[in-house]
Amino acid sequence: HEGDWVEIRVCDTGTGIPEAIRSKIFDPFFTTKEVGKGTGQGLAIAHSVIVDKFGGTLTYETTAGKGTTFIIRLPLAPEPLPMEHSGEKVHSLR
Repeated sequence: HEGDWVEIRVCDTGTGIPEAIRSKIFDPFFTTKEVGKGTGQGLAIAHSVIVDKFGGTLTYETTAGKGTTFIIRLPLAPEPLPMEHSGEKVHSLR
C-alpha cells in the first residue's frame, strides 16, 4: 500500500510479451493461443473491471526471456465499506 493506493504485482518467469503484440494484449478477443484454446477475454475483462469499475490501473513490465509482471493499482476506500447480505449463506474459501 502506497499513499491512497494498494498495489498488487503478479509475476511469472515465462518468455515475456513479444513487442509486436504489446499494444493488443488488453483488446477483447485478442489471443495468441490456437483456435479453441482461449477466448482472449481474460486481460480485457481484468482491465475493464480494474480501470472502469474501480478507478484503478493495470499495467505491466515485461522482459523477453525473463517474464512479465502485471501491476494492479486500486484506490483505497476512505472508510471500510459496509458488507451487504442478500440473506443467502456466505461460505468461507478457507
